[in-house]
Amino acid sequence: MTSLFDTHAHYTDEKFGDPTELLKSLFSDSICGILCAGTDEATSIQSIELAKKYDKMYAAAGIHPHECSAAGEINSALDRIIPLFSESKVKALGEIGLDYYYDFSDKETQKKFFDAQLSLAEDYSLPIIIHDREAHGDVFDIVCSHPNVIGILHSYSGSAEQAKEYLRRGYYISFSGSLTFKNASKLLEAAKVVPQDRILVETDCPYLAPVPMRGKMNHSGYMHYTAEKAAELLGMDYDAFCETEVKNAKAIFGINE
Repeated sequence: MTSLFDTHAHYTDEKFGDPTELLKSLFSDSICGILCAGTDEATSIQSIELAKKYDKMYAAAGIHPHECSAAGEINSALDRIIPLFSESKVKALGEIGLDYYYDFSDKETQKKFFDAQLSLAEDYSLPIIIHDREAHGDVFDIVCSHPNVIGILHSYSGSAEQAKEYLRRGYYISFSGSLTFKNASKLLEAAKVVPQDRILVETDCPYLAPVPMRGKMNHSGYMHYTAEKAAELLGMDYDAFCETEVKNAKAIFGINE
């Protein structure tokens, strides 16, 4: 049976309520792995606890740009996150980055948190999961100041040229359901430049359900629509794409089983 690895999900979101039955069905059907990303201390802990219930579920811990101001003083906020990195289920530091579309946290605070968390990623040898919304230049500048860190551009929204710059630095590019949207011409071009050994897919659920499920609450069972589009753009057979995507996810997250 063809399987995929959902490299970015939020099953701790209140929209899911109790996701137990949904996750059981997903793991018995078409999903062989899920990375549940935290956005602050509380959701990072919740993601870890949820991941512990399933062999093929993993977690990321970090402070999302929306949560930087609410997190308080940066050193104490990160001191509370650091112990989570020792959990065996934690495979990445994230979701971190910059978001200039919303103003939940001011830009300078976001940049300080992002830069500090990149330093932690290097200290703890963790890949990062980057959230970049309308902040491409500043995200790239901060990433370039940490050349020993690699990770994933989650729910990629940049150009093909920007993707090439990240690829040169060892990053992976992950596409969400937005790849299937009618206005996705820029993303289609970006996907075409990603080599087979660096491409990933994700849901970012419960958000960004792909066409034809757009408007519904997203979950990993819908991810095949995104994978089908990505396979088409890369000129790959669907089954071969799925096998490659799972291999890529396990590589960046350091999963050996």
